[in-house]
Amino acid sequence: MRVLCFSIILAVVSPIVSRGDDLIPGVLKFDPPGLFESGTAGRARDDIFSGVGELRRYGAKDYDIRTGQRDVIINVREVGFSIGDGKVVTYHRLDEAARRAWMQTVEDSTPNATNITKVTDAKVGDQSALFASYQIARPYWSKKPGAFFPFEVYWVRIQTNRVVEIQLIGDTPEHLETLRPCLTRFTVKRSGG
Repeated sequence: MRVLCFSIILAVVSPIVSRGDDLIPGVLKFDPPGLFESGTAGRARDDIFSGVGELRRYGAKDYDIRTGQRDVIINVREVGFSIGDGKVVTYHRLDEAARRAWMQTVEDSTPNATNITKVTDAKVGDQSALFASYQIARPYWSKKPGAFFPFEVYWVRIQTNRVVEIQLIGDTPEHLETLRPCLTRFTVKRSGG
């Protein structure tokens, strides 16, 4: 039920979110560098029980399907929950080790991902974060069919069972490298729990 309520709140707040870089008022801000077009509001998911809500998607100004791709996708993800009979959502308290294991399970289950790394420690803004990376083949990429796109995923805890998930995506390791400085441009404050 909590996931459903969160999804409804996210849908209502999305028009407000799309006007600025204060993505979650008082909790998450992002000051995007000049290489990005203005961000677009997140998209709804087909599965409301996935626990993931996309807040914002930023694409590089030089995006051209024929020459390159660089994206930053910002999600809010519910963690440490199970769905029982009658679609009743139960939340479990997660310590740091359990949160790390949850992230590893999520990344390991990413469809078509290869070269998945073990979850390690990182920083986003001035907050501790968890980090994992992987590659996904793009068989129909016009620049180079079958190219492997590198992905980096960062989780920053904002509540006991909620993290901000930041995905950096490039069409080459060099393009991905240009996105890493964005991580210092996030301001994250934990709220309750």
